[in-house]
Amino acid sequence: MAAYKKWIQDIYYNGIRRKGNSTYRGFVRIFINMRNRVIFREYGKHVHWDPGIVFESPYNIRIGDRCRIKKGVELYAKPWGKDKERITLSVGNHVSINSGTFINAHNYVEIGNGCLIGKNILISDTKHNFQDPTKWVKSNEITLEGAVIIGEGCHLGFNTLIFPGVTIGKHVQISMNSVVTHDLPPYCVAGGAPARVLRAYDFEQEKWVYAG
Repeated sequence: MAAYKKWIQDIYYNGIRRKGNSTYRGFVRIFINMRNRVIFREYGKHVHWDPGIVFESPYNIRIGDRCRIKKGVELYAKPWGKDKERITLSVGNHVSINSGTFINAHNYVEIGNGCLIGKNILISDTKHNFQDPTKWVKSNEITLEGAVIIGEGCHLGFNTLIFPGVTIGKHVQISMNSVVTHDLPPYCVAGGAPARVLRAYDFEQEKWVYAG
């Protein structure tokens, strides 16, 4: 690379642009967090909330301390049913939710403390009903299904889909492109479509052992 091009890169991209964008986002987050503390049911301390997050029914959402929620996340939490006051989306402390994640929480979705939610994750407690074949799928009613519970310390890999009614134990690692259709026990590694347990931690042997 020519010396002058490297100089331009260092000054503009690594200096002015990066620091300028960081400073701008910092000021915007101050106002966003002030707003969120007013409109959310519970909103924790030191939350890193990017501009460009889509959400509805903040009164039905709980956000814990020191969470990081990135641009492009969508959170839908309007309760379906008679009880309009209940919390339908609960996010614990020290949770990171990356861009492209879509959460439908019209019944109840809980994300435990310390979870890392990767990019392009779908978590839903509803599903499209296709029972009436005389109608288009989009013309069938969307049905409310079981709650989704994700235990503390889990990591959902890139492009993971979590089905309604699923409970995931704590400290579970789910590999990318997985489809989780049933409950997973704690302290395991799971992956596939549908996801299955690949390894589990044996506390007696103090090591990870392959399932099967």
